[in-house]
Amino acid sequence: MNSGMPKMPLSGLILILALFTQAAESATVIDNFANRQSTTNTVNGPVNVSGSNLSNLQRTLNSSPTPGGTTRIFVEDGLLTVGNSSNSTGTASIFYNFAAVDFTAFANAILLTTESSDASYQIQMIANGTSMLSFQNLASVAIGSPSTIRFDFSQFSNPAAFKNLNSLELKLRGTNAAWDADFSQLSTVPEPSVTALLIIGALGITVGKRQKLVAV
Repeated sequence: MNSGMPKMPLSGLILILALFTQAAESATVIDNFANRQSTTNTVNGPVNVSGSNLSNLQRTLNSSPTPGGTTRIFVEDGLLTVGNSSNSTGTASIFYNFAAVDFTAFANAILLTTESSDASYQIQMIANGTSMLSFQNLASVAIGSPSTIRFDFSQFSNPAAFKNLNSLELKLRGTNAAWDADFSQLSTVPEPSVTALLIIGALGITVGKRQKLVAV
C-alpha cells in the first residue's frame, strides 16, 4: 500500500544530511588574507595576523627572485597575490608561526583555493621546519573558475609533525617567468564528528525500512 509520502532516494537524503553536518563543522582558518602585508625581492615580517583560529599567529613573507628579476607578494582584502616579472622564476615564501596545537585532533588535510593563475605553477609546504610536502605541479586556473587544492597530512614526510604543530610554510613558484596568481583562504579540512556519522547511519537504516514498507 502506498502511503502517499513523497519519495526521496536514500542517497539524496544522506547527501543532504552530510552537507548539513559538514557545514555545521567549520574548518579551522589558518589565514583569511585580510591583514595587509607586502614585499618585493626581500623579507617582510613577522606581523601579527587576526582572523585566524590559531593562537598568536604571525606571518612572514619572503620573495626570492632569480638574479635580475622581480618577485612580489601582496596580501589584502582576502587575497594572497604572487607575481614574477618577465625575467624571474623566483619563489614566494609565506611562513607562519603560532602556539603549538594538535592539528590531528580536528583535521586531516589543508586546503588552499587558487582564484586565478595565468600559468602552471608549483607549491610546497613544510610543517615544523622538517616535515616536507614535495613541490606539487598544478595547472593554470582561469579567472572566475577557482580551484581548491587539498593537501593531506599523510602526504608530508613526517605526518606526526601535525600532532604538535607550531609552524607552517608555503612556497609558491611559477613554472614560467611572468607568472601571476591569486589565492584565497588557507584552512584545514574538518574531520566529520562521531555524532554526524551516527546520524547518517541512523538515517540510512530508517529510510531503508520506510522504503520497504512503501513497496508492500
